[in-house]
Amino acid sequence: MTTIARKTLLALTSATLALAAGPALASGPVAETRAPAVIAAPAPAFSWAGAYGGLSYSGVATQVDIVNAVSDFTDETALGIFLGYNWQRGGFVFGTELAYSDFEARLPGFLNTQDNALDLRIRAGYAFDNVLVYGFAGASRSEFTGVIAYPRLEGYSLGLGVQAHLGNNVFVGLEYARRRVGNDRIAVEAEIDTLSLRLGYQF
Repeated sequence: MTTIARKTLLALTSATLALAAGPALASGPVAETRAPAVIAAPAPAFSWAGAYGGLSYSGVATQVDIVNAVSDFTDETALGIFLGYNWQRGGFVFGTELAYSDFEARLPGFLNTQDNALDLRIRAGYAFDNVLVYGFAGASRSEFTGVIAYPRLEGYSLGLGVQAHLGNNVFVGLEYARRRVGNDRIAVEAEIDTLSLRLGYQF
């Protein structure tokens, strides 16, 4: 190959490379393309809203004032049942509940007994996700018996409780309640305290 032919071939090769590189250089540097990051949505907070029900097991302490003579009745245990409904707004939870506890506390040496408790409550509390702390107040009724039939004792109840969701709509709770019930016709007033372990299901 002659010197002229070699120079001609070199020139053509250089021109071809320049033409091929020109568009890429003209467009500037190419930015690296990355897929957008996927952010997982936070898990929704547990909701206490809706109907619920369950069973309770309680320790019962009873003190009765009979015609201005205060007596301690025997400490007993009680089995109970409760049904209720909650509404929830943010962390604030409120609702109503009907609860019944079956027990028979006796006055030592006498035939008198203080029997059962029926409560209709308004509850309000705050939910920390799957843990609910609440208080309640409402109306209560209990039976006072002896050698004759006595009228029912009626009054109010107050209390505090906490419950935690365990999974599969099941929750467990601990609750303290104080009831003051009486009847002026027979001059009897009772104070009934219960500490209850509760096991419930949210529908």
